[in-house]
Amino acid sequence: MATDSRQRTTWGSRFRFAVRALGLMGLLACTVGGVLLGAEQRERLSEFAAPGRLEAVAQGAEGEFLRAATLAVLVGAGLAALTLVLELLSALLFGGFRRTAAGTSATLGTVAAVALLAFVNVYSFTHYRRIDCTRDQRFTLPAELQTELGKLRPNAPTTIVVLQMHNFGTLAPKRDSYTKAAEEKVTEKVRDLVDQFREFGPQFNVVVLDSEAFGYEDQVRQLTKDAPELKGAIDDAPENSIFFHANGRVQRLSFNEFMQLDKTASKEAPGAENLVLLPQGVDTFARRVLTVQERRPKVAVCVVHEFLSTAVAEGTEQYTVAGLKRALTDNGFDVVDVVLKKNWEDPTKEIEPAAYTLDESKLERLEAEADSARDAVQGAKDDVKVLTQLRAALDTVLRQPVRDRVDFYNQLGQGARVREWTELIAAFRRWTGGPQITAESEAELQGLVRSGLAVQLKRSEEQVREAEAEQRDAEGKVKAAQADERTVQDRRIADVKAKLTRLVSDVDLLIVPRHTLVNVSIRNGVPPAIHQLDKKQVEVVKEFMKAGKPVLACMGSLASRTGPPAEGDGFDRLLRDRGVELKRDTVLFDAERKALASARAGGQIGGGGPTTIPPLVFAEGAPAGSSAAPNPIAAALRHSGRTVEQKLDIKLFSPRPVYLADGWQDKLKFAGEFVFTAPAGWNEEKPFPTSDQAGRVTYIPRYDPTPADDPKRNTRAEERKGSFPIGVAVESKIPAAWVNESYEREQGAAALLSPLDGTFAAGLSVAAAALERPTQRTVVFGSGHLFSGPRLEPPQERLLLHSVNWLTGREDRLPKADVPAWKYPRVELSERNRALWRSGALIGLPLIAAYAGLFAMMRRRTR
Repeated sequence: MATDSRQRTTWGSRFRFAVRALGLMGLLACTVGGVLLGAEQRERLSEFAAPGRLEAVAQGAEGEFLRAATLAVLVGAGLAALTLVLELLSALLFGGFRRTAAGTSATLGTVAAVALLAFVNVYSFTHYRRIDCTRDQRFTLPAELQTELGKLRPNAPTTIVVLQMHNFGTLAPKRDSYTKAAEEKVTEKVRDLVDQFREFGPQFNVVVLDSEAFGYEDQVRQLTKDAPELKGAIDDAPENSIFFHANGRVQRLSFNEFMQLDKTASKEAPGAENLVLLPQGVDTFARRVLTVQERRPKVAVCVVHEFLSTAVAEGTEQYTVAGLKRALTDNGFDVVDVVLKKNWEDPTKEIEPAAYTLDESKLERLEAEADSARDAVQGAKDDVKVLTQLRAALDTVLRQPVRDRVDFYNQLGQGARVREWTELIAAFRRWTGGPQITAESEAELQGLVRSGLAVQLKRSEEQVREAEAEQRDAEGKVKAAQADERTVQDRRIADVKAKLTRLVSDVDLLIVPRHTLVNVSIRNGVPPAIHQLDKKQVEVVKEFMKAGKPVLACMGSLASRTGPPAEGDGFDRLLRDRGVELKRDTVLFDAERKALASARAGGQIGGGGPTTIPPLVFAEGAPAGSSAAPNPIAAALRHSGRTVEQKLDIKLFSPRPVYLADGWQDKLKFAGEFVFTAPAGWNEEKPFPTSDQAGRVTYIPRYDPTPADDPKRNTRAEERKGSFPIGVAVESKIPAAWVNESYEREQGAAALLSPLDGTFAAGLSVAAAALERPTQRTVVFGSGHLFSGPRLEPPQERLLLHSVNWLTGREDRLPKADVPAWKYPRVELSERNRALWRSGALIGLPLIAAYAGLFAMMRRRTR
């Protein structure tokens, strides 16, 4: 009978088995705990391992989940260490025995293999190489950006926050399957891109926030406890955004600015490529990181009155441009106001040119209100004084002759203060109109006068107290405003030109909104004449443009209800020098004419105005016969519209035609005229309906073709039906006459000589081309209320942002489609197939592994 050669089971072997089992269990517990900690802490493991933090977490200071994970790591590591120590002791004590030596060797080999595996993995984290297998190197940062990112200081870390608000832009606030899928893909791509950033060092920290997740508020609070500026940016974010925060500065990038959802293309092939994203360039993302600490572009809004500025005042919200400021501030601009006229609050003074900040204008208004309050107090006190004197005079009037008493009562009865005393007037008339004066009738009269004076005196004393309270309040506001010494000192500067020059010296863009006519059927608006600038103010704007700085002008209609259209000012002439031709007429639509005609049938001028006017039209290409490129602002608007699968509709009442001057299109690389009205309208010099004293409508604006013999015929001043340009963009060198004053005179002489000899004009053109001049950008809209109101509609906001980004040279922020689109096929699974795939992943794979293991074990047993 064969001898059983298997090892006999002894208490020693059982002990060794138990020790090794505990060791394996410890390794498993340590691994599971590490995974749990990694899932909870993510990129904050270095903070988690800080001194004292581990002990606090193990005691439950940060919740049971972290406590359990930490204990699993600690207990598992302890068991593994204990097993290792016991194995080493066993090897030392029983090393002479062959089987013990063999077991020890196997154990040491296993430990060495595990150590080698751990070393290889740790080493690979710092010694690896990325290989971009895409044909266009889509996942690789450009070399110049890599160089710049490598220069960032490790001691100035940049926090990148991916905020998922489940709102893929203000243009598409309604969440659907496309925006949901796009949001998930953009978040994934941002994480992939940030992985490249980590190669440049530990100065990048990435945090993903989901506004619908539990604990979102706690995450935000923890993240922003030492960064209030980041907290404000997150709270004000209007859509899914990516924030870059470093050294107290924040830059925001919307998901659409990183990868724009193209819903139009997504629906073109349903069931196949039904999610299409337009990448806006990796450099767009990287530039935000590099520019996070740069100064934000500064925009100055130049208005003639505080109520037309970016400040919201109750009752005048429709006149402000507060929505403009909000849109620009949310997208990385600083906005300031410049008030260009003063003395609005004092009717005794003429309106004068000024150069005030909003604080200075507010201080002037508060001082005027304080002066008015003081006048009201003095007037109320004078009333009290007069009433007191009248009451005292009643005690002596009975001692006066009858004629004097009659005169006194007559004077009192005709006074403004007793004009409302009906009973006193009736008694006075009975007394003076009767056959004789009796003591009883005069006593009755005096009683009524005394009671009336007492009531009026009490009322006047209350008015004094109320006026004094208003005076104290007004003077307190003035005192608070005067606490800003800079504001007080700036008001003392009398030189308007010098002060305005200083105010715009650090400004990157001027916006000039001239709010005038809003709607011909609504009797509100601002007279065009109040917007006219002083000559010195125009000179400052000219110097600003000569420096190559951009200008955005929103020029409202010049129409007047009482006469012909107002004349333009020096600012209009500056725009004409830049190739922008502003007309004096106003565009009306057929829908408005019908509404006004209906109002005439009703015997009155309409109130609310029509709401069915057609939207504006944005140019899709270059003008006929021109080889210019499409207008960049119009192209950006079309690309933005693809996010919502529709055109961006903007309806605008009473716009003013704005043309590109003759010959200027040849100077531009792109289409200059890019915003047009719909064809269903005409231009009108008298756009207002009129009525007689009885309120009957006597005139309704209508289309009257210009006669054939009129000099306006076949010119831009001709009254015609059709589409009119109301938006122009220009990019060219500033006029040569702005640099060389004699050039304008020479140009006029050349115009006279050109019919005889064109040599002089040609030489002048060559000289102008050789003249060193900066390139300047200008955008002009024929409406002063295009961006008015406390909040802009999404299409208006996009038009504003694209215009401002182009003007300030931030073309990288304009949506573009020149990069190949990313297309993600979506596989539709039934509930049954989805359940089968999940079961296969969760149960099938482990069963296959277990089967393979058991098969190997049985094969080993039968050898």
